[in-house]
Amino acid sequence: MTNKKQTTTKTVEPMVTKTVETPTAKKTNTHGIGNLNRGFKKDSKSAKTYRLLKERRDRKGHLKFPVVHMLKAEDIIFDSEKGINRKIRYIPGEPSIFEDEQKKDAKVKSPITFSNGFLMVDYTNPTLKKYLDICNSNRSNPNRMSNSAPSFYAVDYEKDAKVKLDKSIKSMDALRLVFDMNLDKLIAYAKVLGLKVDKSTDEIRYDMKVLAEKNPEKFINGLNDPKMEIKQLILRARDMKILGWTGSEASWTMGGINTRFANIPLGIKPLDHLADMCVTDSGSGILDQIKAQLSSMN
Repeated sequence: MTNKKQTTTKTVEPMVTKTVETPTAKKTNTHGIGNLNRGFKKDSKSAKTYRLLKERRDRKGHLKFPVVHMLKAEDIIFDSEKGINRKIRYIPGEPSIFEDEQKKDAKVKSPITFSNGFLMVDYTNPTLKKYLDICNSNRSNPNRMSNSAPSFYAVDYEKDAKVKLDKSIKSMDALRLVFDMNLDKLIAYAKVLGLKVDKSTDEIRYDMKVLAEKNPEKFINGLNDPKMEIKQLILRARDMKILGWTGSEASWTMGGINTRFANIPLGIKPLDHLADMCVTDSGSGILDQIKAQLSSMN
């Protein structure tokens, strides 16, 4: 009897390579700066600063405030929560600034004092802070009664920084437009703004740079004004002696004959008035005439 050796065949499973997906990082506008959009947490224990409106400059240009300014410690304000007028008083030791919530025998002892233009109120004095926030002398009070002139405002460093940053961004955007604008568009916009263009390109760009820095928002808005192209057509028509204007009227000047077609209102620039006319139904014919005359000269 022959013993046969049994052989066992093992099946080898093919290796499967698993692909592990790497999580895609969330896109942000921080450009790799981790805390750019995080903002700042206000410290509830930080002091609040109030600043006088009255100020002046000395001969050297340094800012000067009154050495001492006294503010009345009582006022009648509009209570926005109750919708009524209420009398408020700042009395140290009283838990409320509202007269109807104070002790009947409580009396105002002294005015509130600003030193060299500023008053800092610590978080440990909430009643003084509330009084200053809602009294009518505070320009920052949204419910301030208009029959009382403001004398100070609450300083918001975070808000001030944002305003300055936004202004800087607008300024950079306006300057970028000045330096990137092609020459034809630059000259056309310079004419609309009333600048002289019979000079070198560098001089024109410099003049435009000065205007852009002076009021960047106005500069950008003017360039995006839908009436900008109309103003440029009107100026081209004036240069081609198709029309002209004085401070009081606009006239067709074709063929050397002046024919008045519009009166210019007092205090309004002729170019602005004509552009406004051209976008109305009654003035659309003026724009069509300008386009037709310019086309015949090309």
